[in-house]
Amino acid sequence: MLKTKITLTEAEDWQLWEDEHSAFIKYDVYEGKPMWLIYDAEGEKIAATESREFAFIVARQNDLEPCSVH
Repeated sequence: MLKTKITLTEAEDWQLWEDEHSAFIKYDVYEGKPMWLIYDAEGEKIAATESREFAFIVARQNDLEPCSVH
């Protein structure tokens, strides 16, 4: 699993959800490749995948409710 923090501004915005069971799915560049990134409710990156659908599956397999973030 990846353990990388997002920017403080995004983390603060995401914490407004106040739902520790949420996972945020965001399309971004990771290690030079476009990927779907999965963040926990505290803004910590927990995984990356090339497929949006698989990102949602990973979140649900970890008992998290996935939400798209733009």
